[in-house]
Amino acid sequence: MIRHHPSETTLAAYAAGSLPSALSTVAALHLARCPVCRRSLATLEATGGAVLDELTPVPLSGDALSRLLDRVDEPAPAPPPILNPDLPAPLNRMVLGRWWPIGLGARYRPMRAGDGAWGGLVLAQPNRSLPRHGHAGLELTCILSGRFADGSGEYGPGDLSEPVVDHDRPPLVIGTEPCLCVIASEGMKLRGLLGLAQRTIGY
Repeated sequence: MIRHHPSETTLAAYAAGSLPSALSTVAALHLARCPVCRRSLATLEATGGAVLDELTPVPLSGDALSRLLDRVDEPAPAPPPILNPDLPAPLNRMVLGRWWPIGLGARYRPMRAGDGAWGGLVLAQPNRSLPRHGHAGLELTCILSGRFADGSGEYGPGDLSEPVVDHDRPPLVIGTEPCLCVIASEGMKLRGLLGLAQRTIGY
């Protein structure tokens, strides 16, 4: 049962296509599992379409029709190949890096993103905490398997975490199985030794 959802602001940004790709990927993973948010998204998209209908029409260029007709017979582009069959869409078609240790019992696997946010997979073992960190922008986390808890509650598969405060109490993996989640952030400020390393390399 999914109990944690994106904010209305984040869902509206997703509907408008204005979220950076890494954040949009995390939101899409939650939406694939959450019928409540899919209904809200449909309402937002319908509202956006109604607003577009009210806008003053803009004239097309003189050759717009001929250029459109020239493209009718073009073959549809092939979908990207499935690179990660063990992961849900859209992660199954994304280029992912290698696993990197980010602390005792935790690893991080980056995904390709280059439009204002970074993201990747995090795998942490039971009773292990994720690194303490602060936020310098929007951060979204969707749990794929396992569970973790932080100061705002407990999160399980399909839940989406959108923290509005810094993680002074870092997320802790609970239960008996590892927690696999996908995270995206517009800016994370690590603390402790990892934070020192982050500041040293200027990341």
